[in-house]
Amino acid sequence: IALKKTSNMEGQNFLAASGRSFTGLEKGDLNPEDVVEYSFVQMADPQLGMMSQMKEAQKLLYLRTLIKIGSLGFKDGKKEIPVPVLDSLHSGQTSEELFQLEVELSKMAVNAINAMEPKPVFAVVCGDLVHAFPNKDPEKNKMQVEAFKDVFSQVDSSIKLVCLCGNHDVGEAPSKTELDLWKERFGDDYFSFWVGKDKYVVLNSQMYKNNRNCPEEAKEQDIWLTKELSDLNEDCRHAIAFSHIPPFIQNPDEASGYFPLERDVRLDLLERLLGAGVSHWFCGHYHRNSVGTFDKDGKTLEVVVTGAVGGNIQTDPEGDPLGLTGMKTIAAHKQYSGLRVVRVTPEGLFHDFQSFEQLGLGS
Repeated sequence: IALKKTSNMEGQNFLAASGRSFTGLEKGDLNPEDVVEYSFVQMADPQLGMMSQMKEAQKLLYLRTLIKIGSLGFKDGKKEIPVPVLDSLHSGQTSEELFQLEVELSKMAVNAINAMEPKPVFAVVCGDLVHAFPNKDPEKNKMQVEAFKDVFSQVDSSIKLVCLCGNHDVGEAPSKTELDLWKERFGDDYFSFWVGKDKYVVLNSQMYKNNRNCPEEAKEQDIWLTKELSDLNEDCRHAIAFSHIPPFIQNPDEASGYFPLERDVRLDLLERLLGAGVSHWFCGHYHRNSVGTFDKDGKTLEVVVTGAVGGNIQTDPEGDPLGLTGMKTIAAHKQYSGLRVVRVTPEGLFHDFQSFEQLGLGS
């Protein structure tokens, strides 16, 4: 896949998120009369390197058989070996070929964004830009980050590129070291920005998932969030949140699990956001699409979980859909991979996930 050149190829500023705001999208930067109606693109989980890692992990699948035999059939081994099976589409592909496939899918995303008319105001990547953890495999992580930047720097410079951190970007239990590395590469890990009268709040969801190594930083974000929400008033038309980890997958009362936030944390955040007037919360992490709502006191907050730019998972009906045992197969293919186009109007937000195949991309 060749990256198609546009008239604005000055490159992206990956450090635009600074001072808890975003350069070019601060309050007053865009005249509300010029953005009465507009669009943005939401993406999630390019996760460069995931598919090659999944190929290596296939070697562990034989252990499931041994566990099943050893337990006389009482265990299927999925809990002990929570690894999705590579889709048959990838039969015979090497780790290098799988990595290049992920790069090609990211290029499709960039080409799709650049081809849109009128241009979206911004494109947001809701976390897991890469797969290798910065604290476990720093060299591979660095290589993958460079590959991500090589591709996404080609987003038309008239379109702001907003990057969020996911668990693979800062670690499952991030410390100040991992957070500082993210900031060095991509700017602030949480911030807000404006498009006319619409306010967008970006969260570092990993600090709501596991903050044992960064309790002070997590407290600072939560205090900041309270202030950001208190600043919403009649001057704000729409308020929208972004994060990597979704508060829930299907409904707000579901159990805690690997993919959603813990139930008590989720309900607290949902009530605070809804109470302040936030109407939509866009996320990723699940490598599948899902939409649900949190309703209270006659108000509704829609939670939109978006499938991956990279590898997408098929749910195992025999496993836990909120956990790792609910992963049946994984495939990185234009038929499943894609992005979400969101149209913002005075009446509300309207969105649609489109695969790269639906967008007419790829051979």
